[in-house]
Amino acid sequence: MGIKIKICGIRNKEAILAAYNADFIGFVFYQKSPRFINAIEAKELSNFTIHSQKKVGLFVNADINLIEHITEFVGLDYIQLHGEEKPEEIKEIKKRTNLPIIKSILVNDIKDIKKSEEIECFCDMILFDTKNSNNSLPGGSGISFDWGILEGYNSSKDWILAGGLNVDNIIKAIEKTKAPIVDVSSGVEKKLGIKCEKKIKK
Repeated sequence: MGIKIKICGIRNKEAILAAYNADFIGFVFYQKSPRFINAIEAKELSNFTIHSQKKVGLFVNADINLIEHITEFVGLDYIQLHGEEKPEEIKEIKKRTNLPIIKSILVNDIKDIKKSEEIECFCDMILFDTKNSNNSLPGGSGISFDWGILEGYNSSKDWILAGGLNVDNIIKAIEKTKAPIVDVSSGVEKKLGIKCEKKIKK
């Protein structure tokens, strides 16, 4: 079984068409992000996805009613929680939306990997991203963490590697971590928040 690819932060038709080979398409519903998209735009772009692609909505400490509304309106397949959501909130979101949950863990050292064990049973996938103390935004920093921390990591569930991945380093990252799914965002941009179709295809 091959590596699956998620392209996150899609905001226009050209980018979504370029990502026709991606397994997951990510929409960022976090207003402080340079990749923010509103629900109406995301719904329109969803018309250009192919049947096998899964639409992922990224939320950060969002109100559960908002998550539920956007999920239904856009027709999301997965919910990605990229904030400080607690197990009780994760369980409630899963119950209300009846969708699989991806929970991000921001990584700086091995202790952060251990944290994933505490919440793994409450979600369907763990996503490891870079913890960046100089950036107020969770994720999308374009910075990688030490992949060696993940060597030997084992989970009964699929999991996702994110954080500064691009065409030049993604093969090394996969070889080092054995990640079954990779998530690329800033690594396929020509400038902050603007995707590059050539980089996506490559």
